[in-house]
Amino acid sequence: MSKKAVVAASIVSLFLASALAGCTKDTKETKDTKSSAPVVSTAPSTAASPSAAPKSYDIKILSGRTTPNADADNLKAINQKLGHKLIFTGAPDAEMSQKLNLMYAANDLPDVFVNSTGDSEILKNASAKFTEDDFKKYMPNMYALALKQYQAAGLTKEQVFNRFTVNGKLAGLFIGQPSTSYPYGLVIRQDVVNELGLKTPQTIDDWEALFKAYKAKYPNKFPVNARGKDAFQQSFYFVLAAYGVNFDTWQLKDGKLVYSTFMPEMREALATVNKWYKAGYINPEWITMDNAAINNEWIAGNSIVYQYAALNHKLAAPFDPGSIWEQTTTKNPQAKMEWVAFPKAKPNVKPAVGTYELILNQPLEFGKHLEKDPDKLHAIMGVVDKLKTDKELNMMQNFGALGKTYDMIDGLPVTKKEFTTADAQVKEALALILPGGQNWDFWKTVYQPNFIENLKKYAEDATGLYSKTNVDWNFTRVNGPLVTPSGEDLTARAKTKLEEYKQLFAQVAIGTKSLDDFDKYIEQYKKEIGNDMTEAANRLYLKQWQ
Repeated sequence: MSKKAVVAASIVSLFLASALAGCTKDTKETKDTKSSAPVVSTAPSTAASPSAAPKSYDIKILSGRTTPNADADNLKAINQKLGHKLIFTGAPDAEMSQKLNLMYAANDLPDVFVNSTGDSEILKNASAKFTEDDFKKYMPNMYALALKQYQAAGLTKEQVFNRFTVNGKLAGLFIGQPSTSYPYGLVIRQDVVNELGLKTPQTIDDWEALFKAYKAKYPNKFPVNARGKDAFQQSFYFVLAAYGVNFDTWQLKDGKLVYSTFMPEMREALATVNKWYKAGYINPEWITMDNAAINNEWIAGNSIVYQYAALNHKLAAPFDPGSIWEQTTTKNPQAKMEWVAFPKAKPNVKPAVGTYELILNQPLEFGKHLEKDPDKLHAIMGVVDKLKTDKELNMMQNFGALGKTYDMIDGLPVTKKEFTTADAQVKEALALILPGGQNWDFWKTVYQPNFIENLKKYAEDATGLYSKTNVDWNFTRVNGPLVTPSGEDLTARAKTKLEEYKQLFAQVAIGTKSLDDFDKYIEQYKKEIGNDMTEAANRLYLKQWQ
């Protein structure tokens, strides 16, 4: 998208939350690549006065899925190196936005937080404002890193800064997230396909034939599981993709942005989901299943397709210790897992796979209360700069202490097996998440070689299964609020409508509502807000896509 359940993997980004929530990663790193903190320079911030004794602050940070143990030796060591005390608070992806809004309403904002949905109200009224000169002065290494990564992506600093600017000042920042600009793949139990005497599926009809044969042989198993509870948008990712749509996305069609929900292909995909549900191919518990539940079914050998798998997965031995792939082959020694192409529903329609733009609409922000204490604000900016760019701090945040919680093997940091579980990482304060982006050059040096090889083989090579030649890479959302010409911000109403739509989608999927009900609802959706959303998206953001 989840990383949390892939115990040898990094805790995957909270930052896709809405978007990103729950995208699975599986690598030797133990930190979410969406929120990693790589190194540019270890030079100290120029903000510090050599003659003044630095003041120590307690710094409250809202970020990440879990709250690390405040008494962990690793966190104490980080605090000692910084000369400040970091106080982390976490929340599950789906609850992060609500938690921040509650803090905002209670006038109890943290000093540093991620605006995980890009909420414009939070950006405008909850964040401390600062100038570009402040960014450059108090966060010199992050500033240099940001400009470097913007340029590599063909973006100007003005294009990026404008997204997070309020009344001429920056209200948040994001330095770039290159790793998430690649698509997520699809994994199949190839041994089961071979056992059933079928070919590797290519079309949606091939997949249906595979599921039919699977169900006939294993009537008590369900070939398809889905994360309806904690990552609804991923639930039937490969089915929607086959028809050229993704859930809750904007897609460029004939030079215009179109909301996927309103595309006729969405109805066709939903019809297939309903058909498969009735046939018994989809686990009837899918709406209550979370990441742990679908992973458990996969590990037990009770499903045949794994959706939304990031390309850092290692599907063959030697596996990463504790990964779901290792656990699967432990329980099912014959298991052979392979990357597989997304199905095609129509010959002339490319499967649509979800990717994220370099600059996510999930900025790092500083609490507005810090405007009354500029010394503390500037000190915190310096701390964030170090956490993001100091190599030693970066290693400590992600892996802990060399020899104690991780070893260097073949030049790469590898977390010891006993520290790869979520509980152990919380206890030891490993895989700490700080929002704002990553240094791709750094992370490429600590990722497993197979991740970089997979990117080249499956995504960057024109012949790859997930290359732009074979699938349609589309961004997941517009970067910024949808505002009508009269000035109405549609964000809140759109969010409410999306939740309502999820309920209808689920009802049609399981057959308690019909496709006719779906058609009527979509027409009403367009009238109430959809047409205004589409107009705003094209007027405000079309240029970012072309």
